[in-house]
Amino acid sequence: MNKNIFYLTALLFVFGCSNQDSEPEVMETAGAESFLLEYMWCDFGPNTSGESLDKLVADFNEVTKNSDHPVESAWGYFPTFETDAYDAIWLNVWSDEDQRNAGWRDWAADNQEDFEAKHNDTLNCREDRIFQFTGTAGMTPRVEWTAEPPFNADFYFCTFKGENGMDELMPIMADFDAWVEGTEEDSMWYVWHDPLFDTTNASGSVQDGYDYAIGFYWQNAAEREAGYSNYSETDFGSRLDEIESCETLEFEGYPIVQPSS
Repeated sequence: MNKNIFYLTALLFVFGCSNQDSEPEVMETAGAESFLLEYMWCDFGPNTSGESLDKLVADFNEVTKNSDHPVESAWGYFPTFETDAYDAIWLNVWSDEDQRNAGWRDWAADNQEDFEAKHNDTLNCREDRIFQFTGTAGMTPRVEWTAEPPFNADFYFCTFKGENGMDELMPIMADFDAWVEGTEEDSMWYVWHDPLFDTTNASGSVQDGYDYAIGFYWQNAAEREAGYSNYSETDFGSRLDEIESCETLEFEGYPIVQPSS
């Protein structure tokens, strides 16, 4: 992995329908740039292998290089838990909805038929299982990522209790950020996910709906485990449990299209 791909102060990476039923309440994160995060559920085919996936990634990068409306980056996630819902998740990061819509129009007109004929027996991403979020960086990495993939990604899908909401959550997260700054530097960072769909009616990874999601990322499992160990010695878990309940899904991640800067 290129050591610079996670040197991101402006670019994010990091599930939902393309039919957006309502305007979301965008999370307030001072000074942070937001992107459109588009997660697609994908199934393996009879020809899936490391070699065939590498070829798919190479061909998609060629498509991206020649596109007038390319993704900012793209990522593949493999669940570390048992699920019949998907074999992998493909994340496209777009600068905004207009770029996303133009990019999909270009794809349908110029590349979809040939690409799918060549690669659908390796990976088939489903048009009926696309989940979009507004993504906003909450904290960027304090060290450059130099480890080879896979990286570790934990997604928390959270529902507020009673009358609690972002007003109660953000002071806790501010304290969390301050605490992290006082710990030994590591690769952890996180991204807020504001869903652009009705989570209670999406039949997504979390069945009962949620108010927001947040993704935490580490460049390797050792740093992830050390981070959780340090976190367990604080009172953040009990403070958060008072205002919300969260379901956590854990993934291993790989770059598909690396950020340009």
